[in-house]
Amino acid sequence: MRVITHTLGCRVNHYESQLIRERLSGLPGTGEVHVVNTCAVTGLAARKGRKLIRKLRREHPRALIVAVGCQATDFPEELRAAGADIVVPNRDKARIREIMLAHLRGEAPRRDGWPPLAEERIARDAEQIRANLKVQDGCSVACSFCKTWQVRGPLRSKPPAVAREEAECLAAAGHPELVVVGINLAQYGEDLPERPSLVDLLGELLRVPGVRIRLSSLNPEGVTGELVALFAAEPRLCPYLHVPLQSGDDRVLARMGRPYTAAEYAERVGAFLETVPRATFGADVMVGFPGEDEEAFRRTWGLLSELEPLRLHIFPFSPRPGTRAAALPDQVPPAVKRDRAAALEELARTLSLRVRKRFLGEVLRPVLEERVDGMWRGHAENYIVLSLPSDGLARGTILPVRVTEVREEITVGVIEDNQDI
Repeated sequence: MRVITHTLGCRVNHYESQLIRERLSGLPGTGEVHVVNTCAVTGLAARKGRKLIRKLRREHPRALIVAVGCQATDFPEELRAAGADIVVPNRDKARIREIMLAHLRGEAPRRDGWPPLAEERIARDAEQIRANLKVQDGCSVACSFCKTWQVRGPLRSKPPAVAREEAECLAAAGHPELVVVGINLAQYGEDLPERPSLVDLLGELLRVPGVRIRLSSLNPEGVTGELVALFAAEPRLCPYLHVPLQSGDDRVLARMGRPYTAAEYAERVGAFLETVPRATFGADVMVGFPGEDEEAFRRTWGLLSELEPLRLHIFPFSPRPGTRAAALPDQVPPAVKRDRAAALEELARTLSLRVRKRFLGEVLRPVLEERVDGMWRGHAENYIVLSLPSDGLARGTILPVRVTEVREEITVGVIEDNQDI
């Protein structure tokens, strides 16, 4: 059977879509299988999942449509109503081949508990040159607005040695950069008998030659002094962290259930930026959380203006069924949410331009990912996206590029002749 995956949501989902492709390789039979890997983080993400399944049902009436992931865990009946033939929750994602074979035989699949993460490995990342490497799943922080911790199951971490073996396989497949992903990387190792830390994991991954390592989203409590020191000492660790903020107001953070204050966030991110050469950072920010007044919004604005993120992911609060935040008083009107989001988008553009201009004339090392408008484009080690007008290069190459021009919409560079830099 021909298997096509459609992925919504986070990098963990993208990793798991590759896992599904590998698990379903050589599935017996004829016809098409469309696997929709769903997301439930916002109401918009859930609507996209339903809409995509309805579209696939119309366009491929004879295909087998399989819904998997967070929305499949949270609202399976909605996805069946939209047209899914099979709905696979997160708990059973890694057992999808067994479930599919049982379906084809007309049998009920076996239902077990959550499998250990050591059983999840991929040989390559078919969609990304910067390969995702999943090392952690689940979260116990239980933020009041979040569905993810409810549908992702208990804390599960991949042992460092197992993660290193998978990283070696990805490096051998030609991936020059590995992006370490998880639902809450700050809790990595808490479930393992030896309780290895994220620093221990990175030390193990750095034993793999020929690749550089990047962390994906990391909650503020994970930005420890030990982690910052490792980043400062190890050039193969990409000097960029995406550290979710959500709000710069302590009262709002407390209502969200976030385990830090605005001052603690600023201290940890500030230490990373001051200590690690060429470091930049990004953040998630939620606007319009219940009880966010103008003063709270100004505090968020002020903190971001002070720290100057390279990238901001801004999204309005979306009340999710089954979360504590959905029932909180002082809900913010939709128009106010839109205005605040638009204001932060404008601030984000200003701050990104300011950060990128600091690197004018400096040499960065992007990995070439795609051709856009006749130019190669790729992420540098500090996550600045560089464009360079060069031909005769190969996708996946990491090379020194001197930044020559910074505009709001693009950062341009030229290949540096001095290869010893």
